[in-house]
Amino acid sequence: MKAEPKPSRASVLHAVIDTTLARRDGQIPTDIEGIDNFFDGIEDLASALLLRWHTRLIASLERGLSDEPEDREEAVIEAWRHATWIYWGVRMVIDELTENPPTETIAEAVRMTARNDWAAMAIAAGLASGFDEPAARVGHRMELEARRRNQLERSTARDPHERGFLIRLKDAIIGRASTSPLSDT
Repeated sequence: MKAEPKPSRASVLHAVIDTTLARRDGQIPTDIEGIDNFFDGIEDLASALLLRWHTRLIASLERGLSDEPEDREEAVIEAWRHATWIYWGVRMVIDELTENPPTETIAEAVRMTARNDWAAMAIAAGLASGFDEPAARVGHRMELEARRRNQLERSTARDPHERGFLIRLKDAIIGRASTSPLSDT
């Protein structure tokens, strides 16, 4: 008989992420077994989720730009959308933390992560060369466009579990597995 694997910080964080997907409430789950052993309070857990999101976004940017697309800005917008399709539960938590941070430390961590995400997006699009305020403004504009597209997609779906034929066809053509809350089951 195989022994249960010992919990680790990564496995507990994975359970937190899975729970955000199941609950769909935008709240950080704090009732996960082992959370107190591996995280030093809500600020530590929020920081880990922010780092996971940033890492997912950077991976999506790299993936989206790997074929050297002609329209890099479009590729960056779609990369942000792809990251939200994969980590939509985490994104919901971050959006809630943005609107209602439980502490000033978390508020600052959310702001800093957002600025870094935006600057990375602007650099990836070839529209900036450094992690500065102008780059953050350009990246923020791209995130807003990605959010607008996500909202438009959600508002035009007949059923929240059904995606349009053209979107599914596009996903199939580019070989993207869809794990969005709007994807077919």
